[in-house]
Amino acid sequence: MIQIQRKEQFERAAARLQNERMGVRRHEAHLYEVTNKAKGHAYHVRIERRDGQTFGSCTCPAGLRHGQRPLVCKHLAAVVIFLRAVRQMRRGH
Repeated sequence: MIQIQRKEQFERAAARLQNERMGVRRHEAHLYEVTNKAKGHAYHVRIERRDGQTFGSCTCPAGLRHGQRPLVCKHLAAVVIFLRAVRQMRRGH
């Protein structure tokens, strides 16, 4: 699991998102499916809250690096951007 603390964690992942079309849809509570529309690959991203902190994980190779710390991948960044947009829409901005 990756603790989501700062927006700087997502800058590189968000830059990679600009080159690829991703689709995000809610699969179930706290679980989202992110699909690369050009390649047809789909990965699952889970967002969790623990003790007031936000954590995320992804099923892509970057998110499942064995023996190393997982990376903030473009799929996780896509879900965070999606959730922020939904939150802003609900607030009426």
